[in-house]
Amino acid sequence: MNHLFPYIERTLLHPGVTINEQYDALDEVTQLGMAGLTVAPFWVKKFRRELGDTHPAVLSTVIGYPFGYQRTEAKQIEIEWALKDGASEIEVVLNTSALFSPSSVWLKIELAKLVALVHAQEKFFTVILESSLLGPEQLQKMVKLAADAGVDFIKNATGALPVTFSLEAALQFRQLVPRSVGVKLVADGATEQQMEELVARGVERISLSTIFV
Repeated sequence: MNHLFPYIERTLLHPGVTINEQYDALDEVTQLGMAGLTVAPFWVKKFRRELGDTHPAVLSTVIGYPFGYQRTEAKQIEIEWALKDGASEIEVVLNTSALFSPSSVWLKIELAKLVALVHAQEKFFTVILESSLLGPEQLQKMVKLAADAGVDFIKNATGALPVTFSLEAALQFRQLVPRSVGVKLVADGATEQQMEELVARGVERISLSTIFV
């Protein structure tokens, strides 16, 4: 799997995650040359100290996890603290409650504010769509909304809901996203061959909660 490590992000967001589990993942990231580590906001400051300021791995955290229905102002404060603590990338969960409401204008306004906040600090911004909850038209609409807002990456899932990995669904998601925007895919359960296919089709980041070497 060595050739896949530069595309893999280790993601540790389950509610029972321990400090030792995160240290093990940090060792994987640093020793195997993985793309990055995604931790809960509480742990960002600690793992920035552990990684240092010059390590090439991305230190990412989530805002509005797992359903995105916090107030925009709360997300803004969370982002400010995460950036201050040393996050190099911010992942924001799209507000599913607003998404299923008649107007998406709230989502457009929120994304514009949050993207501007992150980009002002020259950091990367990812929006997370819980694509298993969306119909094809909704998904296409939200991908366009995110791309128009200037996000750097669009991610297909939070990983909080139990979803069986489907290569077909993953590739359809990649096809929906404009080539000008990066794609992250939650791929727990994918085989090495399936992950190779994702990379071959232009998926920039593969998010895994576990890794087998």
